[in-house]
Amino acid sequence: MNTNKRICHSFLILLPAGIGDAVMIGLSSIDQIIKNNPETFGKIDIVCNDVQAEIFKHDPRIRHIIRVASSIFPTPDIRTWMKAVFLQPAAHELLQIIRRQHYEAVFPGNTTPFFYMRICVPIIHINGLKLLKDFLALRHHAEVPYSKIVRQIINAHFGNILPEPTLGEEIPLYIGSQDIQKAIIEVQSIKERSSLPAKSCQLMVVAPDTASVVTRPPTELLATGIADALVRNPHIIVHILPGYTDQHAAANLYHALWSRFGSRISMQPSQPRPTLLEITALIDQAHVFITGDTGVMHLAVTRKKLREDEDTQILPQNATKIITLFGGTNPGLFGYSNQSIILGKGRKEQVRLVPGILKEAYYRKNQRLFEHISPQLLADTIIHQLKHAVTLQFSSTAGIE
Repeated sequence: MNTNKRICHSFLILLPAGIGDAVMIGLSSIDQIIKNNPETFGKIDIVCNDVQAEIFKHDPRIRHIIRVASSIFPTPDIRTWMKAVFLQPAAHELLQIIRRQHYEAVFPGNTTPFFYMRICVPIIHINGLKLLKDFLALRHHAEVPYSKIVRQIINAHFGNILPEPTLGEEIPLYIGSQDIQKAIIEVQSIKERSSLPAKSCQLMVVAPDTASVVTRPPTELLATGIADALVRNPHIIVHILPGYTDQHAAANLYHALWSRFGSRISMQPSQPRPTLLEITALIDQAHVFITGDTGVMHLAVTRKKLREDEDTQILPQNATKIITLFGGTNPGLFGYSNQSIILGKGRKEQVRLVPGILKEAYYRKNQRLFEHISPQLLADTIIHQLKHAVTLQFSSTAGIE
């Protein structure tokens, strides 16, 4: 077989282990590759772990999902760095799989240089000098979103024939109509249990947990701000998503609010664990979503879509007002200022390498990274966004008759 003719136009994307990485790197690179070469639609393979694979389940742009254990590659944790030099047996097996596919190019989404040296497939080049300039710009609170950096890398690979990616370029995510239907039924149940008239309810979904203390908003901040909003707006009902890193985060917030507001507060069971697309569909049914810098934040800001063969009578709303609280990580790199309201910009820790970019390397304890966000600011933002959501709902309804 002559591999120089580039008949298949197939690409491979390798991902780091995070849910956010699957969105910022995975979905953004898929979208940008197809924008540069529409013939790659349905010919893109992706290497990811089992949890990330849930995100790509319905994606028609992907040919194969190659599942691997996250443990085969190094992470920002220094204890795993030797894996970049001494490849695990599973990494050797993956190398053989990749070599047999004759990809046009591979996007190197994780930091394993010795792996790429042995891959025998063209690697999409990353301009180290450009990347350094972007990271230096972050020190001055510039907005250099990871998703835009990825799109720029893809464009450069194709010769920069497309215009510069925009700051808030949409990130498509394919979900299933069954996920949407399940979310609609769940929201109806939440409203019925709230003791409020269903038509007047305004649903607020909250993600209280994140993977790190650097990104996890304190329960006191969330509880005080949300309680203030509940007092000021008697139509709000709150649904709390489960946590898996801090397994007490959801329960702590639930009990802090339930003691005052009773049936207006509900909590998603952690078991059986809802899939990422089920969580995404539920958030899509909410008026407001509150979150820290975590995986579901990245999923929430995507543009939800259905495959052409899905039931198009049930469509995603893509209208949820998203409020993100940033503590120690850099909102200019990880945030989405066009798709969400970001609270907490400007903290000095955010412009440092650690924890601003590499939160995994931050080991200080008892450090308060959210005291620059007041509960009143959170409450005011909730109330304002709900008023805007009501206006949009009224406007869209007014045109139907």
